[in-house]
Amino acid sequence: MKRSDWNQGWEFRTIGTATSTWRPVILPHDAMVHERRDPRTPNAYNTGYYPGGNYEYRRRFTVAEGDAERGMLLECEGAYPGALVTVNGRPAAEQHYGYGNFFVDLAPLVHAGENEITIAVDNTRLPNSRWYSGAGLYRPVWLWRGAGNAVAGNGTCMIRPDDVRVRTIAVERDGDGNVSASIGIRASVLGRGTGGDAATEPNLGGLRLRATIIPHDPSASSHRAHRGRHATVSVASASAPAPTPIEAEGPAGRELRVTVPSARLWSPDEPNLYLCRLTLLDPAIGAALDEHVERIGIRTLTCDARRGLRINGVRVPLNGGCVHHDNGILGAATWDQAEFRRARILKAAGFNAIRSAHNPLSKAFLDACDEVGLLVMDEAFDMWWMHKTSHDFAGRFRDDWDRELSAMVRKDRNHPCVVLYSIGNEIADTKSPRAAVMARRMVRRIRELDGTRPVIDCVNTISLMLAARTNAGPDEADPRVEGEPGLNTTLEHASGPALLTLIDRLMPLALRTGIMGRQTRGVFREVDVAGLNYCKQGPAYFHRRDPHRVFCASETYPQDIAYNWPAIKRLPYHIGDFVWTGWDYIGEASVSAWAYAGARDERGWAAQFGDRLGLSGIRTAPYRRYPALLGASGLIDITGHPTAQAYYRMVVTGALRRPVITVRPMTLLHGRHPSRRTLPSRLLDGTLNLLRLSGYDRRHGLNKTMRFIERGHDGVRSWSWPGFEERTAVVQVFSGGKSVRLLLNGRVVGEQPVWRCCAEFLLPYEPGELTAVALDADGREIARDAIRSAGPDARLAVTGAEWLESPYAEGPAAGGDAGMGRHRGGAIVYVDLALTDGGGEVRVADDRRLTVTLTDRARRAGVELLGAASANPITVDELASADGVAASCTTYFGRAQAVLRVPDAMPGTMSGALITVTAEGLPSVSWPHSDPQ
Repeated sequence: MKRSDWNQGWEFRTIGTATSTWRPVILPHDAMVHERRDPRTPNAYNTGYYPGGNYEYRRRFTVAEGDAERGMLLECEGAYPGALVTVNGRPAAEQHYGYGNFFVDLAPLVHAGENEITIAVDNTRLPNSRWYSGAGLYRPVWLWRGAGNAVAGNGTCMIRPDDVRVRTIAVERDGDGNVSASIGIRASVLGRGTGGDAATEPNLGGLRLRATIIPHDPSASSHRAHRGRHATVSVASASAPAPTPIEAEGPAGRELRVTVPSARLWSPDEPNLYLCRLTLLDPAIGAALDEHVERIGIRTLTCDARRGLRINGVRVPLNGGCVHHDNGILGAATWDQAEFRRARILKAAGFNAIRSAHNPLSKAFLDACDEVGLLVMDEAFDMWWMHKTSHDFAGRFRDDWDRELSAMVRKDRNHPCVVLYSIGNEIADTKSPRAAVMARRMVRRIRELDGTRPVIDCVNTISLMLAARTNAGPDEADPRVEGEPGLNTTLEHASGPALLTLIDRLMPLALRTGIMGRQTRGVFREVDVAGLNYCKQGPAYFHRRDPHRVFCASETYPQDIAYNWPAIKRLPYHIGDFVWTGWDYIGEASVSAWAYAGARDERGWAAQFGDRLGLSGIRTAPYRRYPALLGASGLIDITGHPTAQAYYRMVVTGALRRPVITVRPMTLLHGRHPSRRTLPSRLLDGTLNLLRLSGYDRRHGLNKTMRFIERGHDGVRSWSWPGFEERTAVVQVFSGGKSVRLLLNGRVVGEQPVWRCCAEFLLPYEPGELTAVALDADGREIARDAIRSAGPDARLAVTGAEWLESPYAEGPAAGGDAGMGRHRGGAIVYVDLALTDGGGEVRVADDRRLTVTLTDRARRAGVELLGAASANPITVDELASADGVAASCTTYFGRAQAVLRVPDAMPGTMSGALITVTAEGLPSVSWPHSDPQ
């Protein structure tokens, strides 16, 4: 079938508001990010105080005579929290899972001439998510049309677009190192009668399937990028010789075997790709009935306790990051360009894997991971029968799990990047007997659809101790444990950083009791890999009792990489570490942001927990009240910049060979000391010190810090703290050496041993140059790092820009061909803004309010300002622009970012500025000054 871009031409409205009028929108569209944040919303911290709404989309389209008989399918990649689809006023489909990819058969409902499709999305039953979900048609929408060739007068036959399976059967190497691969291809065929009735399984008779395999170079597509102060993407020469296609043919409905000589295998280091073009043939009439194109990679995958996870026979330890589905300033809108940008930045930060937390990944992100070489653990569900929020998917799980799990596997199985299927995250039902039965059903279903990848279940052993247990069967309801949120409500309101830290300290003792083994034994017997969240000692403990079991640290604290990575490198049964989180996200606000006793702004204890912080205050500490916005745990912040935690992980894993200097933020560590009225109680103060949640006190002239275990480091890579001269600075140097020597303006100010890749120094702040020298065991220099103070002259600057066009918009098989093209929504442009001195050094202690405004020329050309924001986890700022023309935000440690959407027609005629940026007390700046090409 041929796929057409159906992301333009839509109208949108919010039902039940004073402005409930239709307005044009381009998909993907996140309706939630355009709501105004509300401290009173039932969503509260879950969504960063973004409320819900009742939304409706409609699109009018024309159907030519005979189109219905040839077949028409609507594909929606995601509608949150679900969708009710009507065509010409008649019910067409209902979708209950907000992250599921689904198809709607339009043929029986349309007629020649003008038609109308309406998609209703009701996001008013709140809360329904533990994190920022977004709402509406936040992922792309497509229209599939059959080719229309008749089969013996019995209607048409079409290759089912969501049921093509390509697998690597074997890879062989000869003595000269040449690689030959055997792949298997199977495609389901849909039939439709001459009257345009519903699609059915046809009698394939003598139909044939032809496969054509050709190498694919993604850089030859139109995924062009124009960047300022960024490396550019290489574009293949148009004169490059065309590769020789490989063809094979066999009966339709059976697996077709194809041998690929001199195969270029896919791996994280060499992500080679192929195009597989399938043609459905009818020899009786000598015609091609339908065509379909899949992009594939050829690689083998094995996983066992003795040899670990191996790709093409080579062990690959997983250096992974958990990622939620939102795109920061864009909200949950799944723009291809944003997904490719995230994948590229994560790979550059040293990651070789991601875990989709905690829902199926978008197709665009899968495409990106295929291209850059990121391995994927795709996750189906965050809950089974037991709710985590009042109106989440648990209410539909019993009826819909099979459909949604199957949709995820069908979406994933031709992507070489996918190496693990996760059936659940921290499922509260795990300790109940029915969980093992359900795990068995899920694993069986996955293997029916794809038997080439291992299955994992990710268990939080801490939360299992707090979860309720039931003896009800998998098909029986138990209102006692299913009716209301249980586990997460307990965690959110009855435990805080002290409890979580205490449990982490006591984990070895808890493991020795055997209770965790008993609670997880049933489910772990059914899956291939046991996923352990926040249980770094677990793999070694469980391995002694079950030496054939494979383990994965499926969710970890950032600082635990120093413990986990040496074990992962050494122990094949321990296949990887997935940190919480690789990329920061909206919602769970602000579960990981450290709080400072004397800070004057929203980061202070009083602002977050009230004037009197006693034990009741610490119980609500993990999630913050308004204006908390972001999770604050990301190694990469929402603007795409690495945090101190990212540098730490890169040093520990060897992705970065030099030391890295970070400085704990002096603007938060210093300032007015709190009065006695706002100091924590003596009991709490002792608890914080006992659990090492607060490392410094008044003896150093520093405000006490409440550290959150889900954030390992809060440093900033800057030595620009004017106004804090002679006050104590806390410098943390990440290094793989044995010790670190610190120099300030050329003189040695200290030397410290390295413990778990970190050396810490306390010294009086003095402007100038700070240098760290990493030393080996003999005191010889390995490498060095230096940071410099910004000068007194402040200015507003554009420090970088990325102009990202839609990948594949004009690439192979696009333009309505057979399923490879991505949508043409225009270019997405990221503009990095900063407060700097004349030399470009960022002034991190000089935050100011910025306003970004489109120029008149940009408005006339149809440019849209999608939003502007900083990486501040606790801010009153909105992410999206209210009118698409202007947006304001306050910088965070001197930085902010604006995001634009530029129409497709504009880049070729680009000249002059698109935006003007103003800041308090500084001259304005415009961007760009010239053609970004």
